[in-house]
Amino acid sequence: MAEYINGINPEILKWARERSGYTEEAAAKSLNKDEAFIIACESGDRAMTYVQLETLANKYKRPVAMFFFSEPPEEPDIVEKIALRSSDVKKLNPRTLFLFRQAYSRQLSLMELNNSRNPSEDLIFRELKLLTSHNTFNNDNAYKLAGESRAYLDISVERQSSWENEKTALENWRYHIQAKGVFVFKDAFKDDLVDGFCLMHEVFPVIYLNNSRPSVRQIFTLIHELAHILAGKNGITPDIIGSIKIKSADLERFCNQFASEFLVPTNDFKKRVNFSEYDEEEIRKLAKFYNVSRPVILLKLINIGILPQKTYNQKVKLWANQYKSRKRNESVSKGSGGGDYYNTHLTYLGYKYTNLAFEKYYQDLCSIEKLSDHLNVKVRNLENLEDRMLRKATRF
Repeated sequence: MAEYINGINPEILKWARERSGYTEEAAAKSLNKDEAFIIACESGDRAMTYVQLETLANKYKRPVAMFFFSEPPEEPDIVEKIALRSSDVKKLNPRTLFLFRQAYSRQLSLMELNNSRNPSEDLIFRELKLLTSHNTFNNDNAYKLAGESRAYLDISVERQSSWENEKTALENWRYHIQAKGVFVFKDAFKDDLVDGFCLMHEVFPVIYLNNSRPSVRQIFTLIHELAHILAGKNGITPDIIGSIKIKSADLERFCNQFASEFLVPTNDFKKRVNFSEYDEEEIRKLAKFYNVSRPVILLKLINIGILPQKTYNQKVKLWANQYKSRKRNESVSKGSGGGDYYNTHLTYLGYKYTNLAFEKYYQDLCSIEKLSDHLNVKVRNLENLEDRMLRKATRF
């Protein structure tokens, strides 16, 4: 019979569960117990076995040792810093809440790896700060900042349209934004409410993209979150049909207009539009030319007065439902087979961050154990990850 253990701090049991976004019922289910068991453990009225504690620690993504501390560790409340209404925080998947913490941890890793200095010589978030005022978040400022940002990255429309497809375009935008000091990470959020988010930092602002989304959606999210960073504001990009609400609607509209103008500059767009009413095929061609989604093209058509907002709302919901239906069918037909773990992990981390960590290791500025922590890979698997990184080194 399993022995119960002493010394678990019930206050930390409750703190870890709540910070991870789980209800008492969800936590109990992982132990094949009822809700009353968790409530009793968190009040100190019941003990648990080591196996049960380890199960909860894995679920909450916390070290087992933490549950024996005298008090919860000091940890910034990342969720409070994201521009969400408090009622909508509870809608987020626990994995998304974990990724907020992971983003903060990545910022700490970057500080440690670089001695608190960004390795990029040109920092877009310092050179192109948006001046804050009561009048900041308007269309004129969005268009102006978008134009300045494209010029800063030195990417012409011709170069953008030459990228082979949306996936290649995403890799290029990510590469060029990271070259200007903003690190971009990816992960499978497993949360249909969120397309991405960003965390501000005076040296290492980071952007996270939901890799489960199509590349064109990730592109728009990347540029939307770049606008947040230039505005000096943490942000989250909700699902396109607005499943969650944002505290600052003006800021979100500003970021959407910034992303739309950045990806599809109005002056160039007007030269290419040769129709005056909704035309499905022409919209598809324009989306292909700019390597963006059809909703981005619709948004531009609204802005120049060709389409009404009603058409945009109808089409976006239709396309979203078609995409979800297609994904369900693909999931059934493909089964549970997965891709190469190391390629996927490298995609999530990004080449720049991974290469930076290995550089510090080979310069004897980072132990192999620390390298393993920074890259979230077991020591024995570092060689395989490095192999995938070196293969990708010639991509740009």
